[in-house]
Amino acid sequence: MSTRHFSRCAWASRFCWMSCFAWASRSRLIQTAWLCLVMEVLMLVAPRAYAATEASTVLRRYDDSKTQVLSPSVEVTSTFNEDRMTLSFEHTQDLLTSASSEVKTYASQGKITDHRKEFGLNFSSLIPDGNISFGVITSDEEDYNSRIVVAGGTREFFQKNTTVGFGFATGADVIRANGNPTFIEGMSHQIYSISLAQILSKQAIFQILYDFRVENGYIASAYRRAKVISGSSIVALSENHPRTRNRHAVGFKYNYFSNALKTSFATAYRIYQDSWGVMSHTLEERISYEFSRKFEIATTLRFYTQNKAKFHKDYYVGDPGPFYTGNNTLGTYNSINLGVRPSWNITDKFNLSAKFEAYQQRFQDVTAANRLETLDDDERLKIDAFVVGLGMSAKF
Repeated sequence: MSTRHFSRCAWASRFCWMSCFAWASRSRLIQTAWLCLVMEVLMLVAPRAYAATEASTVLRRYDDSKTQVLSPSVEVTSTFNEDRMTLSFEHTQDLLTSASSEVKTYASQGKITDHRKEFGLNFSSLIPDGNISFGVITSDEEDYNSRIVVAGGTREFFQKNTTVGFGFATGADVIRANGNPTFIEGMSHQIYSISLAQILSKQAIFQILYDFRVENGYIASAYRRAKVISGSSIVALSENHPRTRNRHAVGFKYNYFSNALKTSFATAYRIYQDSWGVMSHTLEERISYEFSRKFEIATTLRFYTQNKAKFHKDYYVGDPGPFYTGNNTLGTYNSINLGVRPSWNITDKFNLSAKFEAYQQRFQDVTAANRLETLDDDERLKIDAFVVGLGMSAKF
């Protein structure tokens, strides 16, 4: 290894360890050290394989006045074998604090906290007229553990103007409940996907996608409760969902770049339906404008509408039937997102970005039960949130 390569990796290594130990105050030191060790190995291996390494970090914060989520993440990607192979590592943490109406009703202290840690490792390689990829994802919380294996690839046809993609993922989750050491459940899930992308011109491309997801096992929460009116009183029952759920989604995307306007337009539509009776529609438009080679601003507008699951009710009267839920997101609601993302290319190898997004969600058949014993203080549930994100990426 040359002195220049060694100096570059040494600087990147110091940056990595300093950043990771800054996170250590919020996570276990041994997990943070393992993360930094993997990042350092990637940085050291890359030069020997005549590779390029890119490291990026993002910090996001979600706040709707009742729930706050802080999500730091870091990703390191290294290409080698003459840029034919790529190895990437990603780590994300979610630090959640919530005092929503559900929490106030069912949590003994009126507030909950949670800490999720996710690690992902992915390998991809170019093959004649396409590529293949394999990966693993682990996600752990105090009461939830998930393990996922993913694979996928693409195949190009007609002088690379047409691309067919495919993907598969399988996972197994273990669910527990804090305060109930005897509670343990499991869920398995598989995802099958296929896509077709067609280049229409030098400025336009069209894509169609289909995803099928099947879930089996405990598809509920040990903490949520269904509200049941029994005589003159209101009681809370642990929700009971079907143990199988099949999900179908079809998406369409159209991207166009205007040379005259230096602006790109990305339009997407998605329709979703599952075996629980939920159907949703999503429409999104993203417009990106290049002010210069160093500065760009992207704006996003997203609209989402959904009808309720066939067994969902805000309140169940008398016998709730075989299935009942306390999951508000199985109700009927609309949401809208408006976001702005500025991005600065400080140099050819260093980029800074920010994200500002306003989110509004309005439910039609869900109320916030501030006190379970009465209906007098119920109000139509609505959520107004703001998301802020800061990102940085560097190539070595």
